[in-house]
Parts: sequence; C-alpha cells; structure tokens
Amino acid sequence: MYRSIIDLLVIVFAAGFFYEALSWCYRVFNSVRWIKRERPRYEIVKNSGRIYLIIPVLAEADILEKTVAYFIKTFLSKRKNVFLVIVTTEREKELNGSSATIDLAKKIAVGDKRILHFHSPFSDGKMAHQINYAIHGLIEGDTAICDSDLIGIYNADSRPEKETLDWIVCNFDKDKRRVFQQYGCYLGNASILGRVRHSKILLSAALWQTRWALGFEIYNAKKQPRFYRENARFDYPFNYCIGHGLFFTKGIFEEVGGFNEKMHNEDAILGLQLSDAQEPIVPVPFFDVSESPDGVRSLYEQQSNWYMGPLQSYEYAKRLLKQKQHTLRGKMRLYFLATKLFFHALYWIVGPTLMFLLLILSIATLNPWCLSASILGSALFVIVPSFLAYQSIREIDVPMDDAPNEHKALDALIGGSFIAYMIHGASAYRGLAIYLRHLFGGNEIKKKKTVMLHRSDG
Repeated sequence: MYRSIIDLLVIVFAAGFFYEALSWCYRVFNSVRWIKRERPRYEIVKNSGRIYLIIPVLAEADILEKTVAYFIKTFLSKRKNVFLVIVTTEREKELNGSSATIDLAKKIAVGDKRILHFHSPFSDGKMAHQINYAIHGLIEGDTAICDSDLIGIYNADSRPEKETLDWIVCNFDKDKRRVFQQYGCYLGNASILGRVRHSKILLSAALWQTRWALGFEIYNAKKQPRFYRENARFDYPFNYCIGHGLFFTKGIFEEVGGFNEKMHNEDAILGLQLSDAQEPIVPVPFFDVSESPDGVRSLYEQQSNWYMGPLQSYEYAKRLLKQKQHTLRGKMRLYFLATKLFFHALYWIVGPTLMFLLLILSIATLNPWCLSASILGSALFVIVPSFLAYQSIREIDVPMDDAPNEHKALDALIGGSFIAYMIHGASAYRGLAIYLRHLFGGNEIKKKKTVMLHRSDG
C-alpha cells in the first residue's frame, strides 16, 4: 500500500512537469510569434522629445568605456535628441576603497554635452538612490525635462538592439503610452560562459533566464493593453518591471513618487504600483542583450537578490496603501495583485523542491517505470523550453557575442540544466532565510553586487 502511494505520487509529479514543459513551450512560441509580428511595425519618427538613457554604475571601470562607446555608436550618433546619463555613487569608495569608475565617468563626460554625469552622494544607497538622484537632477537642472521626453534605464552590461529607440518612440508618439519595458536576452557573454569552470551550468542558467523573458515576462506583458482602464478589473494581468530596459515619462516618475529606496528591489514594487493603477507596461519586441553570471557563487547570490522581489510583495502592498488612498474594493484588488506576485516566490521554491523529491522518491521505489517517468518529466521541463527559447532567439537573429551553436547549447542543457535548476531553488531558500532573519531578528538585508569574474570584449 505504502509503495503504491509513492508510485502514484511519482507519476503525478512527473505528469505535472510534463504538462509544465508543454505549457512553457506554448508560451515561448506565442511570445516569439508576437515578437516577429511587432518587430517591423514602426516608422522612424524624427521630431520627437528627448530621450535620457540612464546607466547607474558601481565598480564598473572595466566595462564602462565599452558601454559608452556602444551607446554612442548605436543611439547617440543616429539621434540628436538622445542623452547618455552616467550615475556613479559614493558607495563605490566604501565598497572597493577606490574611485576608479567615478573618475572614469567624469573623464568620459568632459567635452560632450550629450553625455551627463551625476554622482550620488549616498554611501549606503542602492541603485534606486542613484536613479532617483539623476532624475531629480534632470528635472531640477537646466535640462527642463518634460512629459514629451522619455527616460530609459540600462545596466553597464546592457547592449540593446539598435532598433529599440525607433520602435519605442514610434509607439510612444502614436499610442501615448507612458511605460515601456524591454526584456533581456542573457547570452551577451555566451562565449565566456562556454569557456569557464562549470560552463554547462552557467550557460543553462543564462538560457533559463532568456526562456523566462520569453515565456513569462513578454507573454504576460502583452496581455495588459487589452485590460486598459476597464473599471479596475480584478483579473488584470500582473506584470512586474525589471530594472533594465525600462522606459517611462517624467509624469509617471512623479506619480509613483520615484523608485522605492526602502525595499530590497526597486523594480518589483514599481510593477505592482503600475498594475494597481492599471498603467500598461508595453512590451518592446527588441531585446537588451545582457550578461549572465560567470561563476556559480555569483549566480547563486544574484538569484537570492532577485528572489526578494516577489517575496516582499505584501510589504509593497502595505507601503502603497500608506502612499495612496484606496477604496475597500481597491484594497482587496491590490492585495490580490500582491498575491499574484507572491505566488512567484512560491513557485520559485516549490518547483525545484518537487523535482528533487520526485527523483529521490522514484529511486526509493525501485520501480524502473517510475524512475523513467521522473527522469523524462524532469528532463523535458528543464531542457526543452530552454532549448526552444535558444532556437527562437537565433531565429529572430538577435545579435549576441559568439552565441553557441545548437549542439553546444543542447549539450550544455543536458549536462547542466538540472543542477542550474537546483541552484535556482537553493537561492530561494537562501533568500527566504535572509528575509526571516530580517523579520524576526532585525538583521539588515544587504544587497550585494553581482561579481563578474570575466568580461566580454563587446
């Protein structure tokens, strides 16, 4: 009786992962179809407002010049209304005992009126402090930024596709939308990931994150415009923002009160705030080609940081209720949206945990059919949608740093995707432990910078 129950559990769990694999494939395919349709749908709009591309940097002296050169070549040289804003922070001196990035940013900004440098004086601040400091400087300074202008946020390793601004400006001018989100392709340093230690695990993690952008972020974001301003519907599709590739107007910045400086992650609470206001987050069909961690420890710590985003969802709701009055229905709806976000934290832990238990139980049953079902279900879930995402990115022809060929990508997924998924789950447990120590012990949650051991030449 006991063994038959375990056998049944194994079959149910394996079937669940098989179903999820099919679901992921459908969502990736659906998003790719939308991307292919939307990428040609723009015209060059010459007489638009100004665009301020803000890049907050911390200990990025090794890559900053290459990043600035890329943005000049790709955007500033093509559009006279584009300004590059580099934001350094006093925290760098506390963190590294060095001001290398600060000095370099000052040097780069000299002699070019369209490259601006702001230095945030906060020695214990986060990226939110840097962004807020720069935007307030733009609003209060001589630039006289207005609502016909756009503000974009990128990372130091961002390499957005060259059509990005043309598409955003065209749709901003045409539809009067106020928030745009560009999503990531995390294979910008794929050639490096293929050469370092634990390469299969790290490349699998990069492919997983790219799959997430296609099968979750874009898939959900493209639903939002259908619900625009329809009486604050409870079934409004929640979609969070991510901290790079985000574009918005001065009006949006002022309405939300700037980026939240108290929470661990500034982007998740902004997504909840915009969803609460039913402000559509318009997905951009071009990618920000970014780097993925090139060390297992860096990957583990980065994902622990990201896990705090959905984990703190109810804290976000409490803060938003203090910030703005809500009706009883509005409060219920806000907590419903927060619950949608919180479920991401549950899935983050439950998925890898169930897969680990599935394999343990299937081995314990000594039933070859159960073992075969568990291996097949798990393999389909971790490998197939990620490989489909990889093939889709190649088919769309997204520019990447020496992207791996199909054989190498599949080999990496077969050899590293299971361990990468276990690290994904372990990072959530670490994030949860840090958060519980904060709640019950008063420990400060410190946000660590993701350390890159190698840098690409791009």
